[in-house]
Amino acid sequence: MRLDEQTEAIIAQVIKERFLKSQKLKMKRTYKEVERDCRKAGALVPHYNTFVQRVRSIAPEIRVRAREGRNAALKYRSQRGSFPGADHPYAVLQIDHTPVDLILVDEIHRLPVGRPWITVAIDVYSRLVAGWYVSFDPPGTLGTGMCIANAILRKDQRLADLGVEYPWPCQGIAAAIHADNAREFRGNALAMACQEWGIHLKFRKVKRPNYGGHIERLLGTLLSEIHALPGTTFSDPGKRENYDSEGHAVMTLKEFERWFAHLVLGQYHHRVHSTLSVTPLKRYQEGILGSDTQPGIGHLPVVTDVEKLRIDFLPFETRVVRPAGIQIANIFYYADVLQRWVGARQPGKLREKRKFVVRYDPRDISSVLFYDPDLKRHFRAPYRDVRRPAMSLWELRAVQRDLKAKGKTNADE
Repeated sequence: MRLDEQTEAIIAQVIKERFLKSQKLKMKRTYKEVERDCRKAGALVPHYNTFVQRVRSIAPEIRVRAREGRNAALKYRSQRGSFPGADHPYAVLQIDHTPVDLILVDEIHRLPVGRPWITVAIDVYSRLVAGWYVSFDPPGTLGTGMCIANAILRKDQRLADLGVEYPWPCQGIAAAIHADNAREFRGNALAMACQEWGIHLKFRKVKRPNYGGHIERLLGTLLSEIHALPGTTFSDPGKRENYDSEGHAVMTLKEFERWFAHLVLGQYHHRVHSTLSVTPLKRYQEGILGSDTQPGIGHLPVVTDVEKLRIDFLPFETRVVRPAGIQIANIFYYADVLQRWVGARQPGKLREKRKFVVRYDPRDISSVLFYDPDLKRHFRAPYRDVRRPAMSLWELRAVQRDLKAKGKTNADE
């Protein structure tokens, strides 16, 4: 909303002298002072939402530094020279995850089931969101791997699954992925997958939070929008004190992800970025197609073997092949392709049993993927007992915990 110069001057002065101070004056309290000063000067009183927009237009680093101090603002600062190679689209993707301040409901009974986690990857060059993964499960190899795979692949099917229609042109193999020092990023599965696809995996420097400034600033910006949704848990304990988050919860996981897609693809990508001075979408398109001032790199090659990519970013275990098959989480899996590897010995170490890579999707453990090292391909191996119901790994562990609590430690699969 356009305001007259006098009102704009009063808003700017109140924000500078009263809001951007260590006393941390609340937004509504600050607005009351704007309202008072405008009336006193005979100026037009702005709407509260207009005032909020003016505050949010200030870079988060500046706001946090003024109100909470230099150290608190470090996570919003881009580290100079930390991404010297991020000079074109997909030169560097930055990835991180966070719990969402929102209670969601289940699909069937629409009863509260808890807060989801979201893993997000951004293209550092353009600040375009390249991919994300939403789940009730805490960060791990699966969520991180699926987020990376989603960032690499074309978005046509993803948009159709979400039921949204927005431009989302990013795709291709990133030259490097810059990640947190969290355990899941240092696991063998992700390291092997990145090596297989020619991606250089970099880790944030310890005790230097500003090395993750791009992604954390984005997450902070996007997730602040969630506090207007029914079922929010807020991030401020004072705000959540008298709010029944579970009682107000109405969105399922799928509905939340669709809302998040509208927020990212329909709004964030089209907002002018304060550092870039253009929208993330335009910045990305210029990096690919070129602009008046610089040539583009051209469209990145499209990954055609989609199944291989998704499989490579799944978690895995190494197992020996027994006559009954392969065993993971106390469940046996069997397929004819396993038979030739029963009792196999490690090449050059005949006293050691050979272990094979077995990939699995924790969301559905009714089958696993056995990698045959001679044929150099994966084969699907279902439950040995096909009468067993499909379930997730978390459901299986819940059943196992329940049986253990009842003293049934010798229960079979």
